[in-house]
Amino acid sequence: MKLITLLLSALVLGTSAFAQIPGMMSTQISSNPEGTALGANETLTASGIALGNRVKMRGYIDFTLGYDDEDIAGGDQNEQFTTQGDVDFLFDFSPITSEAHIRFNANDDPSDTNDSNGVDLEQLFARYSVNDVFNFSFGRQLTSLGYEADEATGLHAVSNAYVLGDGTSDLSLSPAQSRRNYVDGLRANFNNGQFGITFGIHDGYWVSNHFDGDDLAIDLAASVMIIPGLEARLGYAHQEVDEDSHTGLVNDSDISQFNMWLGYNPNDLTLAIEYDNFEILEDDEYWSLMLLANYQFTDWFAATLRYTHEDYEKGLVDHEADRFTFAFLFSITDNFGLNVEYSTTDVDSTTQGDYNEFYIQGLLSY
Repeated sequence: MKLITLLLSALVLGTSAFAQIPGMMSTQISSNPEGTALGANETLTASGIALGNRVKMRGYIDFTLGYDDEDIAGGDQNEQFTTQGDVDFLFDFSPITSEAHIRFNANDDPSDTNDSNGVDLEQLFARYSVNDVFNFSFGRQLTSLGYEADEATGLHAVSNAYVLGDGTSDLSLSPAQSRRNYVDGLRANFNNGQFGITFGIHDGYWVSNHFDGDDLAIDLAASVMIIPGLEARLGYAHQEVDEDSHTGLVNDSDISQFNMWLGYNPNDLTLAIEYDNFEILEDDEYWSLMLLANYQFTDWFAATLRYTHEDYEKGLVDHEADRFTFAFLFSITDNFGLNVEYSTTDVDSTTQGDYNEFYIQGLLSY
């Protein structure tokens, strides 16, 4: 807890220091959000290439060269080059809007089971807007819990913040999948700018069961924009699991997640703190804490400092990880960025060791 206290103090002091240094305040137009996005119809306001009066296209291509090493018996150095892309089509036939998100992925690392070569349908959903503040959406959609974005263009670094969870639980979920996933279902949404809320019923949140009886999942999230740039969000998700899809054993248990985060984005500074707590099946428990600071020094250069603590328990086995991430983000043009990240992780576990990661990423967006 001393480390967490020191980091929180550093974030507060860093905010004051940036505000007092002459010449460090940007003269650009403020980029802080005026309202929360939770529950809003973002299809109408999204940017993209117009393919007609009612259709837009947007997307990105991500080229990443990565290296990591693990300090444990049998650990090895691992280098990989990954290429992935995303193409989104947005349709506006108000009051009905819809989106189709298609992901392309190529991965030369056979040991990475989270990604596979090929084409995936990330999202495919439609939305009916009752009025300006209330709408229903249905289809395959992004889950609502978690601070981090689901795609590379929305991250403050190259990698995701969380590392535990991949292969350590009965679900074998990756850290990214456990927070921002794509699920089928129906969602009711409300957003008036300052306040947003969403409630969804899904065929599964972590284990997909295709609407077979008691295995349905629900999620509920609420967000408030306290002042422009300062947003607080709470969320909860729950899924009954009558049968473990990986073992086939009937355990009549459940999975639940409680998520909360606070984000502050005045002009060029972004600060965030996030807390997660998972209860997984009968004997798995997991909680995590993330602290993030990002500053846009110029219109072409930004830097990120991120700390994550994770604690995962399964029976008598306890895994803990502390991860520090340093990222430098360069905007070469309006559509192309070059990002560099170094992360070091201290792992207290019998199955995983300490390791370092280094990434160079080229990110083309359109």
